[in-house]
Amino acid sequence: MEKIFGKHPARAVLLSRPEAVRRLVLAGKEEYFEDILALAKQAGIKPELVSWPDFQRIGKFSEDEKPQGVCLFADPRPQLGDKDLDLLVESRVVLILDQVSDPQNLATILRGAAFFGVDAVVLLKNRSVDVTPTVVRTAVGGAEFVKIFKVTNLVRCLEALKAKEFWIYGMDERGPKTLAETEFGGKVAFVIGAEGEGLRRLTREACDFLVRIPGGRKGVESLNAAVAASIAMSEIFRR
Repeated sequence: MEKIFGKHPARAVLLSRPEAVRRLVLAGKEEYFEDILALAKQAGIKPELVSWPDFQRIGKFSEDEKPQGVCLFADPRPQLGDKDLDLLVESRVVLILDQVSDPQNLATILRGAAFFGVDAVVLLKNRSVDVTPTVVRTAVGGAEFVKIFKVTNLVRCLEALKAKEFWIYGMDERGPKTLAETEFGGKVAFVIGAEGEGLRRLTREACDFLVRIPGGRKGVESLNAAVAASIAMSEIFRR
């Protein structure tokens, strides 16, 4: 079972895949969960209202986790990988992360992707942060509204997307054009590099275009992955 906690992530699950929910546990005043209770009733889910000590015992929360009195257990979301890339044939915008390793950055990127309407986010299966319960909680529901793919080889993934008529844009501080100067026509696959290192050489070479965010100064030459991704998504969907 997948443990999902926090008001917004739980609400997102109840909106997007209520059939997957196997258990919904709440602690606190019922009026605080009015929207959660309404969605649960609509889906035919009977919530368990328990004391805070029982809630902590059931959820087995760490000190860093902030469940807000809401925890549900659901069938895990479908695991999508290399063999499932055909699902993107009708997609318009895909965001690809090249070894992004910070959980906070991934959570922010997933939230932004859901907000702007990105069709999918692609991660590396290895050498990348995973979609943990904490990432899902920090994404504040964003993880439920975007397809998440985990692939073994990023360059092969990019080639597969090119075969599906995607243009590949890589974020690179050495890119000859800025985001504002770039025409995003047709189907867009946008690649964001790792914190600090940026795009790896083979990933960079597999891109059709390299673009940059204008700005920077000595000692602050680039932005972190989440900020760069948010600016890129805003520019793409502005057109």
